[in-house]
Order: sequence, then structure tokens, then C-alpha cells
Amino acid sequence: MKIKHWLAVLLITTAVYSQQKNEFDNTWQLGLTFGEIPILAGSFKPGITIGYHFNDNLMAEFTFQLKDYLQRDDESFNAQNIGLEGLNEAKETTGERIFLGLRYKPWDWSPYLTAGFVYCIEDIETMKFEKRERFIGENLYNTNVTIIQKRESGFAPAFGFGCQYDFDNNISINTSFAMAFLTDIVEPDVEINSSDKIDENDLNILTENIKSVYDDNFHNRYHIFNLGIIYNFN
Repeated sequence: MKIKHWLAVLLITTAVYSQQKNEFDNTWQLGLTFGEIPILAGSFKPGITIGYHFNDNLMAEFTFQLKDYLQRDDESFNAQNIGLEGLNEAKETTGERIFLGLRYKPWDWSPYLTAGFVYCIEDIETMKFEKRERFIGENLYNTNVTIIQKRESGFAPAFGFGCQYDFDNNISINTSFAMAFLTDIVEPDVEINSSDKIDENDLNILTENIKSVYDDNFHNRYHIFNLGIIYNFN
């Protein structure tokens, strides 16, 4: 079947569903959201979400999540990918996150697409490596290393998807994810401290490696994740 035939089937099916009862026409939703999964990050990153349903298919949404503190340790993508051994700890301060956008759900039973803008306040990650012999750049050192990297605050268009399940008592559970796929990953500011003096050229090599690894990790894009409980009302 040609692509235009599939498109025709999609449009007709959407139209049929849109003629059914519009359960959520002109209704609001208010929810409690979490931006982290505790069993994975040891944190909740709580926030609120507010939405307005124009109809069953289209909704405007706003989400605000609080600043949070995470003990990532061995779960830190950045610390694991730098290439230094002897990680003592990795902890991160994630800034507030805001998302404003539209949600489109083609059918009652389907996941939804979301598009809008995400604003992320500065994130700071601190990684501490124990004192031991290690090559840094082109030379061997016997030193501990502390790396602090900061991603500046930023605003970007974001796209994603989600899924919401509605119970009969106006309560829903929802999860979604939106990311700034169209913009480059912001280069972090990097600060390196050590117990022994490290040659400037070796510091530059390590710094460039840290930034390269950071750029290769898609988790470092501006993004927002939601997992929460919602109440729907008129």
C-alpha cells in the first residue's frame, strides 16, 4: 500500500475517534510529579504539573520541578566515561526544570507526543577520585583528583513522548520525557583540583577529554522527565 493510502487511513481513523464522546473537553489537570526514580538515583526531584485539555486529543501543559541533590557514585555516566580509576564519590546538584508545551494524543488508547520548550537551571556535578598513581595527559602522577563540571542554565525547544492511564475516579498516572534534540549539548565549565601539582599541558588534555566525553553523552542535553499522579477536574 502506498504511503498516501496509509496517511488516508490514519486521518480517517483519527476523525472517527474524534467524533466519539469527548471525555476531557475543556477540563483541567493538576498533578504531583517526580523527575527522578528513587531506586536509580536515590532522589525524587519533586514538582508540579498543570494541564488544560482542549479536547481528548490536544492539551497544553506546564511542569515545574525543584532543585535536587543526587548521590550518583558509580551510576554517574560522566564519572565512568572520563577514564580515571579510583572513584570515591560522584554527586550532582540538578537545577530547577521547567517545561511549557502541547501534548497530542491521536487515540484514546495510545501514547502521546509532546512538544514545547524546556528551561533548565545550572547543573553541577562533583567527582572525587582517590589518591593513587595514574597517567594524566602524558605524565604519571601520584595524586587525588577532584573534578567539578557545571552546565550553564539554558532554554531550548524540546520534543518527546509519554503515556497517561486514566482511572474512573478522575485520577491518572502519567510518565513523559522531552529532550532538546535539535540543539547541541552545551559545553560544561570544568574545574580540576589535585593534591599534587599537574602540568598545565596535562591539565588541558584531561579537560578536553572531560568535555569530549560530556558531549558524547545524550543525558547531558537539556531535558525533563516526569513520573506522577494527576487529578482531572472541570
